[in-house]
Amino acid sequence: MYKAFFYVCFLLLLLGCRKEKFTSESEWIAPIFETNLSLADLIPDSLTRYNPDSSLILVFEEEYGISSLEDILEIPDKIEILEVNLSSLVLDDRTFKDTITLAEIYPPSILLNGRNAELDAQDIQANEGTVIDVTDQFFTEATFVEGWIDIEISNDLPVEAELLEFELRNDDDKSIVVSGTFENLAPNSSTKDSFDLSGKTVDGILELIVKRVKTKASDGEVKVDAFKGLRIDFRVRDLKPKEATAIFPSQNLVERKEETEYEFGGGDLTQIEIKTGAMYMKVVSTIEEEIILNYSFLRSYKRGSGSNDYIQNEWRIPPAPKGGESQLEELFPVDGYNIYLWGETNLELPYTNHIYNELIASIEYSGVERTLSLEDKITIEFGLIDLKPKKVFGDPGKHELSFTDSLEINALDKFKGQISLEDANLNLDFYNSFGIQSELKINSLKAVNNRIPQTVELQASELMGSILIDKVSNDSPSTPFEKSISIGKNNSNLKQFLENIPDQILPDIDVTVRPNGTYQLTDFAFDYSQLKLDVQLEVPLTIGLDSLTLQSSSDVSLFENEEVSQIKKATFTLKVDNDFPIEMVATLEFLDENGDVLLEGFDGVDNVVAQAEVDPTIGKTKSIQQSTLVMNLSQAEMLLIQSATQIRTSFKMSTNESARYKMFADYSVSAKLKTKLTYENQL
Repeated sequence: MYKAFFYVCFLLLLLGCRKEKFTSESEWIAPIFETNLSLADLIPDSLTRYNPDSSLILVFEEEYGISSLEDILEIPDKIEILEVNLSSLVLDDRTFKDTITLAEIYPPSILLNGRNAELDAQDIQANEGTVIDVTDQFFTEATFVEGWIDIEISNDLPVEAELLEFELRNDDDKSIVVSGTFENLAPNSSTKDSFDLSGKTVDGILELIVKRVKTKASDGEVKVDAFKGLRIDFRVRDLKPKEATAIFPSQNLVERKEETEYEFGGGDLTQIEIKTGAMYMKVVSTIEEEIILNYSFLRSYKRGSGSNDYIQNEWRIPPAPKGGESQLEELFPVDGYNIYLWGETNLELPYTNHIYNELIASIEYSGVERTLSLEDKITIEFGLIDLKPKKVFGDPGKHELSFTDSLEINALDKFKGQISLEDANLNLDFYNSFGIQSELKINSLKAVNNRIPQTVELQASELMGSILIDKVSNDSPSTPFEKSISIGKNNSNLKQFLENIPDQILPDIDVTVRPNGTYQLTDFAFDYSQLKLDVQLEVPLTIGLDSLTLQSSSDVSLFENEEVSQIKKATFTLKVDNDFPIEMVATLEFLDENGDVLLEGFDGVDNVVAQAEVDPTIGKTKSIQQSTLVMNLSQAEMLLIQSATQIRTSFKMSTNESARYKMFADYSVSAKLKTKLTYENQL
């Protein structure tokens, strides 16, 4: 009975104790991240320079202009094509002789040879002739486009030759080449006639037939010479074959002497000194004879060489196989040569842009019989290519260029907020190493801040109107003409231009090369000639700030594997060491994996970072100023940031009113973030 009462009382006691829990607390302190920020996080090293006292200067430099002669003058390739058949092919003029003696006309005259006697009239007809073989020294067969046979008859008889009829036949097929008659030829006189060979085919073995000879009787006794008679001189001349099998003489097939005109984009040049380039030659020949090809530029010379060292070269194209062709393609370098561009002579117009050249294609006597025809041809492609000038003389022509490409300034894209500057200087340095005047006009120069957005155009009286850039002197061509324009806060709105913190510069600049003409074609330019505008911007970093922000991000994993419901309290402590002489406002942003803000800490509450004190003697801060910022989170806020993957720390700097401070290289702000978690333990 006593035991039962004891168990009942103990059970009631336990049931009564569950109305109030037994609890205890424990604390955990953990570092979250550390960061250090300076102006280097906003401005890359490439844009900064240090004064001797380590204060910073913002420096920006950009170059515009014409960087070489090729920017205003291009020498085009000039390839000419010449297709030549053998219309100019010729055979040598030749002469052949034959005599019809008195003995052949009147055989009894042999008995009277050397005596005086009367001679009877004769009328002799025949169908046999004299064979003339020209195959060894002339041709085997030829068909002529043009050609002539001149036949001259000289009468050495002591009587009048009343009639002479002749035929010149091909010995092979007896076809008549030419035929004719001569009449009433007195003693010791001669006569001649010409016969056209156009369209005739002539064999190398010919037969001359005197078909009829008719003489008058002598007037009394005459001195008889049986071995004299009618002398016949054959002369073949001006032979241009359509086709011939022959041993051809040396001759020019092509003889071209021309002035080739060049276009230089409006320029008129008198001379070019070539840095590099080549003479191009391509030949395709179907001619069964070696072709010797000479190409030359007689109005050229090589500096330091003799007057005969002009551009020239010889090529030999092998004979083409029967029914085929032979080819050649080569480049002949012309580096270092000077070419005059006044054509064949400088005594008459034009004086510019004309290059005199000679092209001669020839064959030499080979002693070998070849078959050539008008269907055979030479195709020649030739000219000057890939010419890069070392120097040019004359008038390069008027050239108008524009520079409007935007300049991206990505180096300043981290700037947020506004700045005010104490000073700034913009130097525009013009360089001209051309022997040509130029004129520059800056239509506008705009600073664009696309983040705001806002555009500020540079206004300066020194940039209004045209700026003449004079040419290099002939006396000292290696010394460039220089001109400088300095723009600062006293003669422009340069400060406002830069305080816009541009991420883009929009230039609108026009350049006119040779704006005022040239005097007697005396302008010149070298391959190294340049026309440059060097833009140099210097900004001493003595600045005032309005919401200029330094920012960094750190990867985090908050409350990982934690039961947030067991956390009674979370305290974030941000300890900040500030080297800047400027008060700051700190912000913590908790970001999810998409970069979206889950929660913003120190949002207008307990977020001020004190500035460091400035030493008035040197204008630099004496020591670091430390601030501690505390932020407490509710359980709901802890649940909200549990999925955060990054914390972004921002320090927004602003100066009071018009105050400006000199910035030094070692100025920075550093921060450490720790979290203190208080857990509630339950029994």
